[in-house]
Amino acid sequence: MSMLLRSAPLRVARSLPIARGQVRSVHFENVVDHTIPTDVKNKPWLAAKIIVFATLGFGTPFYAARWQIKKSSGGA
Repeated sequence: MSMLLRSAPLRVARSLPIARGQVRSVHFENVVDHTIPTDVKNKPWLAAKIIVFATLGFGTPFYAARWQIKKSSGGA
């Protein structure tokens, strides 16, 4: 029997539990203003959250690059 034929059932058996583990049982009501996980009725608070999220997400690589350059230059 070839090596490929012996290992094929093992690969299938190994992949089955992983596929079952990825199924999620979460249900969200599809109602107006309730389709995202934050409150959109408080506009100033929503704007503050978006600004913080965008600033951290966009600025982190630049801060990390600056930190690495500063670290490699010997603290100067």
